[in-house]
Amino acid sequence: MKMLFMIIAFASVLYSALLDNTSQNISTKQTELETFLAGKETTAGYNATLERNKYVSYLNEYEDNETKSTVFQLLSSSYGILPYKTNILAPITYDFAKHDDNRRETETFFQLSFRKDLLQNFLGFNEIFTISYTQRSWWQTMKHSTPFRETNYLPEAFLYLPFWNDSSSFKGYKFAFLHESNGQNDPFSRSWNRLYAEGFFHLKGLFINPRVWYRIEEGKNDDNPDILDYMGYGDLTLIYPYKEQLFKLLIRNNFDFSDNRGAVQFEWTFSLKNTFAYLYYFDGYGESLIDYNQKSRRIGLGFAISR
Repeated sequence: MKMLFMIIAFASVLYSALLDNTSQNISTKQTELETFLAGKETTAGYNATLERNKYVSYLNEYEDNETKSTVFQLLSSSYGILPYKTNILAPITYDFAKHDDNRRETETFFQLSFRKDLLQNFLGFNEIFTISYTQRSWWQTMKHSTPFRETNYLPEAFLYLPFWNDSSSFKGYKFAFLHESNGQNDPFSRSWNRLYAEGFFHLKGLFINPRVWYRIEEGKNDDNPDILDYMGYGDLTLIYPYKEQLFKLLIRNNFDFSDNRGAVQFEWTFSLKNTFAYLYYFDGYGESLIDYNQKSRRIGLGFAISR
């Protein structure tokens, strides 16, 4: 319990410190960098940017734009890396379902997710080619040795194509390759690779994102040959923003009515001073890879630094 309270306190201080220092400047930095790289940055603007760094007095002036841009990126950490999925720290979660292993029902969950756009409009369709990485971890902070029970790793590469038509509710689509694994040895190893297509619709304030996938077969060394029986062949995400609140609902089902399995996850975030409060509830199969064939009913409370 002492360890859990320490984690909560540390996370609160860390988030506040990071966001106080960055939230007011991040949009300004991005704008300045884009202007600078486009060759429109003035010397005054460049010097003003450097003045925000406490080490500026130790630096020499650079005359060529290429070196200036390198220094700018170095000092502002502006490399075009952006949030992807929701970045979460939920210090307290509780699973109402019973499991056969020795886990505690109360544990900490966090998710880190970021992306990097590599190519834009390369094919002339206003498309964006992106790589991303997401990591999801379940941490047994109520145990004496506080071990990580499960971590899932999700590298991804995808192509997004917008649909430019103001009169249409259809806004774009995405084609992706997604790997997911938990990095464990047999008999606890779990992994699968998917190709998926996702559509994006915006209808009277509601975002509707259907997704379908195809699993790439792994042959006789498959760690989880029946995973589609539990995860199905797609999912549906509904997103509704209301003032400073954001509601998300994920629905997944295998559509096997003789042995029906699926999952529902509800997320609610709302704005705090420098971050977002985060509340979620998951009910179904596949919350994590190790539990793809076990049902979970988990509620969690924490923070989100992106949504």
